[in-house]
Amino acid sequence: MADLDPRSPRAGANPARALLQTVYLLVGLLVVSGVAGVLMAGFLLPAVSLTSSATDDGVELFNSYPTELKVEPLNQSSRIEAADGSLLATFYYQNRVMVPLEEISPYVQHAVVAEEDRRFYEHGGIDIRGTARALLSNSAGGSTQGGSTLTQQYVKNALLMDAQQRGDDEAKAEATEQTYGRKAREAKLAISLEKEWSKDEILGAYLNVAQFGPSQYGVETGSQHYFSKPAKDLGPGEAALLAGITNGPNLYDPVKNPERAEKRRNEVLRAMLRDGYITQEQYDEASALPVTEMLKVQNVSAGCASAGRSGFFCDYVTRSLMNDPSFGETPADRRKKLYGGGLTIRTTLDVGKQKAAEDLLEARLPATDDSGFGHSIVTVEPGTGNVLVMAQNRTFNPYEEVGPGETAINYNVPKALGGGSGFPVGSTFKPFVLTEWLKTGHSIWDTVGTARQTMTTFPAKCLPGGAWRERRGYNPDNAVSVALAPMEPALNATKFSINTSYANMARQMDLCDIASTARTLGVVPATFNPFNPETQSMPVEDLYGQELAPSVVVLGELRISALDMASAYATFGASGTYCRPTAITAITDRAGKDVAFTGNSCKQVLDKQVADSVAWTLEQDLADPRATGKGKVIPGHDAGGKTGTSSEQFHTWYVGFTRQMSTAVWFGNPTSNVKPGGFTVGDTYLRRGSVWGNTVSLPTWQQYMITVHEGLPNEPFPGEPGRPAAPARGAQRDGTVPDVSGMVLSTATSTLEGAGYKVTVRREPSADVEKWRVIGTDPAPGTPLTEGRTVTIRQSTGKG
Repeated sequence: MADLDPRSPRAGANPARALLQTVYLLVGLLVVSGVAGVLMAGFLLPAVSLTSSATDDGVELFNSYPTELKVEPLNQSSRIEAADGSLLATFYYQNRVMVPLEEISPYVQHAVVAEEDRRFYEHGGIDIRGTARALLSNSAGGSTQGGSTLTQQYVKNALLMDAQQRGDDEAKAEATEQTYGRKAREAKLAISLEKEWSKDEILGAYLNVAQFGPSQYGVETGSQHYFSKPAKDLGPGEAALLAGITNGPNLYDPVKNPERAEKRRNEVLRAMLRDGYITQEQYDEASALPVTEMLKVQNVSAGCASAGRSGFFCDYVTRSLMNDPSFGETPADRRKKLYGGGLTIRTTLDVGKQKAAEDLLEARLPATDDSGFGHSIVTVEPGTGNVLVMAQNRTFNPYEEVGPGETAINYNVPKALGGGSGFPVGSTFKPFVLTEWLKTGHSIWDTVGTARQTMTTFPAKCLPGGAWRERRGYNPDNAVSVALAPMEPALNATKFSINTSYANMARQMDLCDIASTARTLGVVPATFNPFNPETQSMPVEDLYGQELAPSVVVLGELRISALDMASAYATFGASGTYCRPTAITAITDRAGKDVAFTGNSCKQVLDKQVADSVAWTLEQDLADPRATGKGKVIPGHDAGGKTGTSSEQFHTWYVGFTRQMSTAVWFGNPTSNVKPGGFTVGDTYLRRGSVWGNTVSLPTWQQYMITVHEGLPNEPFPGEPGRPAAPARGAQRDGTVPDVSGMVLSTATSTLEGAGYKVTVRREPSADVEKWRVIGTDPAPGTPLTEGRTVTIRQSTGKG
């Protein structure tokens, strides 16, 4: 509490004038508080002759000050918690934790009252004797005295904190100015407050607003900082030490100034003994203990840097809130709420699974590995979108000075939420193409060509001319370790990741439709902000821009975040239900009331049969030792997934799922395109040019998923999708085109191929034929046609 300075210009430089002003103010105080009689005669009449004019002036001056204390709620630190309630990080402008009086040790309450305001329970907001003594002493040029009650001190602190929170420099100056006017204003507000609040309410408010050490606001924060225990558990010595600090938070800081702090503590103990709050035995014991032996200092840092290896997840949480219009109208509103709102933010992070991921990454490729390569794991829960795990082989460091293995960039998330621009996902994009394949009436049993060829045109209705065209064409190659037949079913095209077959599949569909299907599963470029509503409604040609090409929309040269990949694959594990990823389950304010935020949002985006067919197909990719999954199953659990390798092998992936968890694993150089090789990951030495999705990412995925599924029951995948039945019409080879009108595409295709013809597909609107059913063929049914010739299926796109 700053004392009044009688030499202040606003107090009056002339001692006589200062004394007169003192009298006027004190008269006003006494008259308004109704205790002027005897006290006035005892304290003031010997010093100056009072008149009714002096009384009137004092009352008028006193009445000019406000009668109601209007302040915003105090800034209170917010905490971010893991799913089990354990603390991840604290955020604050001022490190303050509010607690009710019943959660503050009686010793603390008694220590503060004994030292700061021993007549606290007797006065009505101002201590007449103390105030008169201080004012007269100061005005007469004697030793500077405060004379403020706890109620007045609370008022002063509350006004100052309110001004600081609002950024009001003028109000801050008024709250700290060394004048009698400020003192009178505080006194009047204190009197009014005493009429509104009980003594316990005032004492509790003071203990929560006062400063109990450098950057420690409120008694609970001070107690946790110095003693690593809650304020309700403090004994006499600890209580006296804290109560003494408030008089000079830096001067009496026991960490920096233990001798001063110890002397001050003992002064408070003597006051407690004097007023009967402690016994002589308690005093002797507490005063004999060196301060240094009392301390168990716990430094609490603000922000995600204190969250350890979970710092990247913590940063994702805070950036999600800073981008969330539901959490606050403007960025400034959101920041104020996070740093001063006293929020409890419960997140989805599974501490045990997070540790398993962090330990595995550190063991396989430590943060400080000389290669500089990055490795990350992110897990999403199918059916909820809850982000269970977010880990990478780096230490989170948001500061300018960054050491080896440290970064602030989150390799798992979109750019707006703390990530970079994403990484090319390679063949992990193929399941989205397969999804569109099934949606358009094909089946996993339909065969597609495997031969390499130059393709100059792909249907793309959202592009100029309705197609993607390239004079030089597109000529994808394969990196397949098994012998291929000229025609392979889409099942094998997926299991063996046959690029040429997938390009042929895309030519039977539409690139824009493939992109739209991927977008319904949350797959968008990592440079787009998921909280921007325009991203959800933006046409795919704008969303994907110049990258809407076969190399991107078919073979995955698109930069997507690992989080979005895990969320998209979770849709297959949830039978077609897509949930936007979320890291927060609940937010409550200091009063325990719910705070709005953008949480889970789930929607059935795929037909269950389509999603289950994709899930079963990806299960075969993992189960077949010849496939890209190399048989690296999760024992006792149905699981599926897909490898991915970007162009030039710069980035490799494995994205896979069970019914309980969908996990994306990425491996690559985060800062430049470098082909991996010449170093070891785990027990595997990498040879340059021989690193694929199943070389590093798949083993990491398998080992991690085995660990986190221990003890969980198996949730089985759907059975094998039905194979097309032998068609009733046109199965015989009579040299004419069979009638396949009205069939689904897969049945029509098998019928024509069974008759010895090659097949292409042309889609066109039809008001009469159901969408995706066959309108007819070109040549028409019954047309004589030599075997080996091509028949075009006319597939309906519905009403134009």
